[in-house]
Amino acid sequence: MKKLIIAICSIFMLTLTSAMSIEMRPAVGISGNMGVYAATGIEDNYNEAGTAIDETTTEHGAFATEFGSIFVELGLTDVLSVGVDYVPHTIETPNNKSSGGNGSVENSVEAHFEDLTTVYAKINVPLGGTYLKLGYTQADVISKETMSSGNSFGNDTTSGYTIGLGYNHEISNGVSVRAEITGSDFSDVKANNGATNKVEVKVKDMIGARGTVSLVKSF
Repeated sequence: MKKLIIAICSIFMLTLTSAMSIEMRPAVGISGNMGVYAATGIEDNYNEAGTAIDETTTEHGAFATEFGSIFVELGLTDVLSVGVDYVPHTIETPNNKSSGGNGSVENSVEAHFEDLTTVYAKINVPLGGTYLKLGYTQADVISKETMSSGNSFGNDTTSGYTIGLGYNHEISNGVSVRAEITGSDFSDVKANNGATNKVEVKVKDMIGARGTVSLVKSF
């Protein structure tokens, strides 16, 4: 994931350097976001030999979270801009715990989404400051767990497409305020505890909605 970010930023900076000579407009911004995410989790518990599934548990869940992000953008024309949005914070799912018969906690697991990055195109439409946003999003999914067995799960990467609608209000001197709503879908992820009688966790049907308010400076 970090290689992707470096590559994207390098391409953007090279494009920006070339664009300066033909008066394309670079911009930077900072955003506050409210996100709502949902998914289906499937836990497969294998037998001692690891050859067959003894039990499967399926659960659906959703959570809401607040986070900040930053972005850089390049106006190619009066209609089209391209940019990269990056979330420098870790987005954490709620902690899921299972207890034994005596009430003691046996297992605890949650997922952390890190380096959430969106490469996007912003398309202005002839309705004042209204615009469309189309993008591709990727994030590292880090498993955080405490298992009674002492085993741990691996990590994975998820990606998907983003689409949204927003409004840009120019204030003065290249400063503007934006408000937008975007929706994203994400590819499935899975991990297991690495044991012979393994436990494999799969997360599918991941979707998210994000409301964003941004302060933007164009140059």
